[in-house]
Amino acid sequence: MDDFEAKIIENRNIVSNYFLMELKLSKPMGMIRPGQFIMLKVRDGDIFLRRPFSIYDFSKGTITIVYRVVGKGTLTLSEAGKNEKTLVLGPLGNGFSITKRDAYIVITGGIGVAGVHLLIKSLKNKACVFYGCSSKEELRVIDDIARFNPAVATLDGSEGFKGDVVTLFRKQKKALEGKNVEVFTCGPESMIKSVRKEIENIKTPCQVLVEERMACGLGLCFGCAVKTIDEKEPYKRACKEGPVFDLWQISL
Repeated sequence: MDDFEAKIIENRNIVSNYFLMELKLSKPMGMIRPGQFIMLKVRDGDIFLRRPFSIYDFSKGTITIVYRVVGKGTLTLSEAGKNEKTLVLGPLGNGFSITKRDAYIVITGGIGVAGVHLLIKSLKNKACVFYGCSSKEELRVIDDIARFNPAVATLDGSEGFKGDVVTLFRKQKKALEGKNVEVFTCGPESMIKSVRKEIENIKTPCQVLVEERMACGLGLCFGCAVKTIDEKEPYKRACKEGPVFDLWQISL
């Protein structure tokens, strides 16, 4: 972990309120695991706390994030221009662990793809990807992983399966029964609960990247606590022990 000076190379609107930002770092960040994140300083002087963003992609000396405008911090970030400077703290948190399996299933939706993009790239064609969003237009967010032929669900039925992504997974999961598989997921709590319901009878191994608000990113403030089944220390920090957890160890 280190604090890097960074310069914005690109900050473009992908579609609707989704943006992609590429940053040139003052020096290479070093080893990054899928699922890790950064804390990024927003240029507005009124915004004191940095904002957490999953590491969407990286190469030597550069790092990329994909984010959705949801409040003042991300709105200000979306207005930042090329060559503007900022600070990046990272890589932070515990990422995904990949164990040898017959198949890997990745279930995500909306901005959740930002947390699993590096994982999908790492798994390459071994990943069976399920992605859900509101409409066909939003599928532009996953153009970078189109080569992996993700199964898509849109709530309005404008592309792929009409409905939510977990229902789509349910309709296709029989083909995976009897295999040594592992599920990886990232999305809102309601989606995670639905995924859990689909696989709880057979306790399929599953890693989940939780979406929690973070203040410091360093585990100092305990503002991103996640309740687990650990009787001695039930509350874990998403920024330190997470953001990736064993689905069967957290309380939903």
